[in-house]
Amino acid sequence: MAKIIDYPRASLRSALQLAEAIDGFAGSCSQDLAAEKLGKKVSGAFAAQIGAAVKYGLIDSKNGKLSVCPLYRDYKLSYTAEDAMKCLQKALLSPPLFNAIYERFRGQKLPIEHFEKMLIREFNVPDVIASRVSRYFLEGGKHSGLLNEENILGSESAGSSYDEVIEEEENFPVTISNPIVGRQEKVETSDAHKNINSNDSDNVEDFWLNIRGPGVNFSIEIKDSDDLDIVHIMLKKIDKALKLKNT
Repeated sequence: MAKIIDYPRASLRSALQLAEAIDGFAGSCSQDLAAEKLGKKVSGAFAAQIGAAVKYGLIDSKNGKLSVCPLYRDYKLSYTAEDAMKCLQKALLSPPLFNAIYERFRGQKLPIEHFEKMLIREFNVPDVIASRVSRYFLEGGKHSGLLNEENILGSESAGSSYDEVIEEEENFPVTISNPIVGRQEKVETSDAHKNINSNDSDNVEDFWLNIRGPGVNFSIEIKDSDDLDIVHIMLKKIDKALKLKNT
């Protein structure tokens, strides 16, 4: 396999945060302003974040000036969760390495148990960064809906075909779980809008939302308001789908 060295050195989530910061300055600002907005210093780590956001196609960087790209605006201004997910998937597959991985395993189960070693041996990712690059792809795949819970890579629209969800069941459960505590609760779809926060443990550190139903198996880690926006849009889409089915 030809040597592929074009991979991101930061996560898709991190790149989105940078693009959001730049967008707060009317879509364009200096590196210093962007770093200040994020509470960071202009350093090697910040340069890696900038480079990753460029590789994901979310921002441009020229002569020290950063600006958001049309892909980020498409994501920000998406009307539906499906459109937002498609933008995230397009961003994730913009780096040549990630696109090569996707093309090889599309529709197949990703070999998680030796994924890192595969990146080193077959995709020529340096040993010292292979673990991080592996994590960036897996986290990005989950975040964008491109990689399901069984670690199967779907098509670019996988996990977001909400118009096709209405096939077999009238009400399917929304499972809200915390991987640290291990507790799960199920609520009916009609009550999902009011029960996003269902874990009463004082030790909650991470929030995950899993939605499973006919034709959909969607999982998202909720870390900020952008993630909640995607959840709310998705729930509205499901609510609309159920109403259409019952008419």
